[in-house]
Amino acid sequence: MSSGSPASSDDMRECLEQALEQVRRLRMIIDGSAAGTWEWNPQSGWMQVNERWAEIVGYALHELQPVSSDTFVQLVHPDDLQRSDAALQAHFDGLAAHYECLLRMRHRDGRWVWVQDRGRVYEWDGQGRPLWMAGAHADVSDLQQARHDVAGARQRLQAIVDASDEVAVIVTDVQGVITLFNSGAERLLGYRAEEVVGQASPVLFHDEQEVQAFLQAQPATEGAGLDLFAIFSARAREHTFSRQWTFLRKDGQHRQVRLSISALSDAQGEVTGFVGMATDVTEMLQARAEARLAEETFAGAFTSAALGMALVSLDGTWLDVNEALCRILGYSRQELLQVDFQQLTHPDDLPAELQMVQDLLAGERAHFHLEKRYVGRDGNLVWARLSVSLVRDERGDPLHFVSQIQDVSAQRASEQRLVDTEQRSRITLDAVTDLVLSVDMQGRIEHVNAAARHWLAHGAADALHGRFVGEVMQLTTEYAPLSPLDLSVLLDPDGNAVDLHSDLLLVHAHGHVPIDLSQAWLHDDGGALRGAVWVIRDVTQLRARQREARQLAELDPLTDLVNRRGFEAHLQQAIARLERTGQAASLMFIDLDRFKPVNDTWGHLAGDAVLWAVANVLRQGVRDSDVVARLGGDEFAVILVGCSLRRARRIAGDLLHAIGGLEIPWEGQQLRVGASIGIASIQPGMRVDEAVASADAQCYRAKAAGRNNVQTEKGDGGN
Repeated sequence: MSSGSPASSDDMRECLEQALEQVRRLRMIIDGSAAGTWEWNPQSGWMQVNERWAEIVGYALHELQPVSSDTFVQLVHPDDLQRSDAALQAHFDGLAAHYECLLRMRHRDGRWVWVQDRGRVYEWDGQGRPLWMAGAHADVSDLQQARHDVAGARQRLQAIVDASDEVAVIVTDVQGVITLFNSGAERLLGYRAEEVVGQASPVLFHDEQEVQAFLQAQPATEGAGLDLFAIFSARAREHTFSRQWTFLRKDGQHRQVRLSISALSDAQGEVTGFVGMATDVTEMLQARAEARLAEETFAGAFTSAALGMALVSLDGTWLDVNEALCRILGYSRQELLQVDFQQLTHPDDLPAELQMVQDLLAGERAHFHLEKRYVGRDGNLVWARLSVSLVRDERGDPLHFVSQIQDVSAQRASEQRLVDTEQRSRITLDAVTDLVLSVDMQGRIEHVNAAARHWLAHGAADALHGRFVGEVMQLTTEYAPLSPLDLSVLLDPDGNAVDLHSDLLLVHAHGHVPIDLSQAWLHDDGGALRGAVWVIRDVTQLRARQREARQLAELDPLTDLVNRRGFEAHLQQAIARLERTGQAASLMFIDLDRFKPVNDTWGHLAGDAVLWAVANVLRQGVRDSDVVARLGGDEFAVILVGCSLRRARRIAGDLLHAIGGLEIPWEGQQLRVGASIGIASIQPGMRVDEAVASADAQCYRAKAAGRNNVQTEKGDGGN
């Protein structure tokens, strides 16, 4: 045992020295790499760093003591901390073999230092949680700045290339793979850059048949066995290669382009790729083809056109005319070529045309249109619609005029007849005392007659045309005179506006004028509604006569109260108003007690005096808005609008007291009567006879209860 001990101690010493040597060398390597090292206990937060770790952020090591997880958190940029935590968690969860994160740390002088942080867990506890972790920091600020500079330069280059969106720029490497595809290329070819960069060759855009024809036409010594890109690149290495090609867009459309290809070289002159610049010449080629076609077809169109056509020199003489123009003016071709257009133009129309010709020559207009009169061969006037354009040469100098002349004499005659008809209609409408307005479907005024101008704008027509009718006129109804009517309902063809055309009031500065409104729809040529005509008539006198007649028909001649007919009409209105407003309403029936003995003892004249006195009590005991009626004999009724049963009962009590206190003098005697009163509520949707029956039933109860009392139906609570 003892003989083996020295050997074991020597071995252990040797191993320890080797381990220490390895640690020393490792520290030398780390120091030589200028890396900052760290150790960290994720569970306790304890952390140890070397001097270089502190130097990277501008501190001496002792200035950061004690170092912990909080030291790291305080120095790291807030935007990078979340990424660092995510990378750590991925390593802890076994998703990454080590932790690595590029992040920014605040230097002591306030700037941000880019640091490449890398480490791994080297010891785990019994529950598999990270116990010890070690890693290193490397200052990569210079590298990041270089990357930023390169990215900025690339962005500036890309911006310059993309700014030329009229030119397609496509760059490839030496193998033909696209490395740059600018916005002009996207616009020309319909592909997005990400669809082709790094994935496709420009050969993708060429028409296959055109490519095959091109390859077959190459000399055997130059093109044998080569594809299109190989030929392009070979020629571009020598000099810029240009040619017209057919490009095929992503959507299948063909475009004609002028393509130039050049080689790209590095600082040593080595070819690193190729750049192609393509200009779309499709429209230019089409324009040339259309110009040739126009030249070929103009002669045929000129002679066969239904419109009159002429080529006119700069001094106004006709250089050529077609048969249609000869027919319009009644001259032969030879006769027209001997005169100028001024000789055949009506003197009143010539100055305006000559001015337009001067504007055309001065470049102030590209063409002009004019309706004018020509003097025909027989001295007749021919109305024509003239269109003139100026032909210039390649330098922009004027050559001659091209004129198109359309005979519109029949149209002008028809228009004049229409103007005359409209003028007669306008005069007729202005003679009408009713207000006449035509409006479009949006309610804008198109025309008004004199009466409407007088009423709505004090005679100024311009103040009404084009304005919305609601801005110049306000209507209400007799039932709600303070609530303006929405005039758009009158222009709703699917609505019930016909019900609103009567019982209307026109609001003006001095009050409300009762009117009747008649409406007729206007249709366009296709039958669609385009507006309406309103005729508004002042019916003040008519309504007054109607009211007078209605009052005579609905008044009781003895008491001047509403009779039964008027009572039923007012009750119907009260029910309708109740359905609209939801307000409470009550109906009161009054039957006089001890009235028959008055008639029997003192005669009907005495009875009439009693009825007159009771009528006055009822009139004075209710509101002006309430309706008091004599239904016949000694029966009365009161319609109480906006009145609950409880309030109606209080009113009835006062009336009962007042009637009971009446003393009507007659032949030296004092006549007295009493009353029985029944009250019922008026409900929405009731018929008139239902409301009458309900109140009459309560009056009967009052009679049966001994007279001289008030009875109401159940539910008379509330006010």
